[in-house]
Amino acid sequence: MKSNFMKTRLLKNGLLALASVVMLWGAVSCESDNDDFKNGKATVRFSLTDAPAFDYDEVNIDIIGVSVGVADDEMGEGGWFDLNMPEPGVFDLLKLRNGETVLLAGGDIPAGDITQVRLLLGDGSNVVVDGEPYSLFTPSAYTSGLKLNLHQTLEADMAYNFTLDFDAARSVVKQGNGRYSLKPVIKAFADEFGATIKGVALPAKSVAPGVSHVQIISAENDTLISLPDEETGKFLFFGLKPSVWDLTVVADTSTTYLDAVIEGIVVEQGDIEDLEVIELQTP
Repeated sequence: MKSNFMKTRLLKNGLLALASVVMLWGAVSCESDNDDFKNGKATVRFSLTDAPAFDYDEVNIDIIGVSVGVADDEMGEGGWFDLNMPEPGVFDLLKLRNGETVLLAGGDIPAGDITQVRLLLGDGSNVVVDGEPYSLFTPSAYTSGLKLNLHQTLEADMAYNFTLDFDAARSVVKQGNGRYSLKPVIKAFADEFGATIKGVALPAKSVAPGVSHVQIISAENDTLISLPDEETGKFLFFGLKPSVWDLTVVADTSTTYLDAVIEGIVVEQGDIEDLEVIELQTP
């Protein structure tokens, strides 16, 4: 595995979503009253996290509502159910990396099959580039509902945790006129199903320049990146699908450090693979 090749893939491909995301526009019909359901309730919680973005100081996304779509049952009943948001408003995605999450929304909904999650976006989104804020243009279609496919069967009296990974690097598009627009790219997954690869990449940035980033590539050529914590060097990939992954700690090109490569990391559903300390070496 050659680091130059991988860097090119990183810049070209960015992050690959692990769950399918579909963006549908327009008002949503067929809303259903919660009281119409006779089956039990399940508790759902959705957390928000982000994949790294190199080009921005902040990526602030305005989220004002979250709802879950429940499929029709044998009685033909289904619909959208609004969740409670502890703090609706603007979220700086770049503060949420390496496993850092914030509770986005939660609540009790009818047990059964959920099919989609809907995010309602406000008009307060913006990006900060080199200390300068820029309004993030959000097409009016998105404000009426951004839908993500998420298929999960919920049992009554059970609690389920999900994560929405908002890919800031791929979601912000710089226009030719200097404006920035939002084209959301999000992956959604149930926490219990994803695998984890974690470790510590040294030297940490606060100590000395050394590590640029950490990236992994699956056997299917899915590419993910992580920016290690500047103080500790800790990195984490979570929500991974079962596969064989190759990991590279990519050295800062301003240094003489060599990339460190670990190949053939096998993870299955729910695995936590701790690689411990990976320290870059000089020639």
